[in-house]
Amino acid sequence: MQTLSGLFHPLDIPSEFAEEERDIILREFESQTVNKLDAQAAEAMNAFLYADNSIASLVIGTPDDISTLGYDEARALHEATHQPDNAILVVTGDVSERQVSRALQGVGWPEWEKENADIAPPIFELASPAKTMLRYPQASASPRLTLRRVVALPEPVQFDLLEAHTTLLRDILDTNLPGGLAGPLRFDAAIARRFDVQVWPIDERHIELSFTAAPDREVSLIDMGTEFEEALAEIAAIGIPEETYNRVFSRLEHFWPDWDDSDESARWMADYVLDRVSALREPLQSSDVKRLKHNLSHQTINALLNEIAGEGRTAVAFIGPEERFE
Repeated sequence: MQTLSGLFHPLDIPSEFAEEERDIILREFESQTVNKLDAQAAEAMNAFLYADNSIASLVIGTPDDISTLGYDEARALHEATHQPDNAILVVTGDVSERQVSRALQGVGWPEWEKENADIAPPIFELASPAKTMLRYPQASASPRLTLRRVVALPEPVQFDLLEAHTTLLRDILDTNLPGGLAGPLRFDAAIARRFDVQVWPIDERHIELSFTAAPDREVSLIDMGTEFEEALAEIAAIGIPEETYNRVFSRLEHFWPDWDDSDESARWMADYVLDRVSALREPLQSSDVKRLKHNLSHQTINALLNEIAGEGRTAVAFIGPEERFE
């Protein structure tokens, strides 16, 4: 605790050292984005999909942001944000509440029972439905497409339950079972050589779909994107068959720990609590987490599928030789 409390001490380092750190961050930015088309596409897609929200901006900032950040400005930012009252302490392991209380008193922190009533993620507001297409031609790059869509749900859903539903939906779409995408895109027709599909919640009211794929021979990126949209719409119109839902649902055990294994459960819950606190959300008790599986439903899966196949805010990026785009 004594070491950790040093995070809240005023910044007191030589300005020359701070400037060296700033140069390191600039080089880190360059290593992440320069000549890396996927990173550039992701940045542009984030700016479009999350327009007017804080998550639309790069965490690391732009080169101009980094190079113009002064030492005094950095110290002021640190002083305003790095305060014990702004922190959440997560303690895991065989440690008693009394030990924690004594440790906090030893470093002069506020009483550990104190709760911050302002713990909540920033409000996300989805801009009006729209679509943008981004092109990154490079003759030597393997042709690939990324399509991402953010949609608003008609009603908010508890975050943990929504996360479990989107994970199950993603697992269904990734299969070759009826209702999956592998059949129409890979095995029934040689459209995509390989693909990856992901679905996840942004918050309780919005979910995001991501589809990344490499085309098969002679298939253009625009045709592959069209085939994906049509396959997704057809699956949504028919609905996920109950047999497919039940088969994939039975495999969802990997999403949670083996609750009969106390060590595995403890490690999982520790990671889960830290993840939720990092996202400024109240973690559920283990008893409530265990009940989540029983609250999953076939009807909700089909409802979410209809949302991501419908109207939303969509960004599509083409990467590779330009002659493969159309």
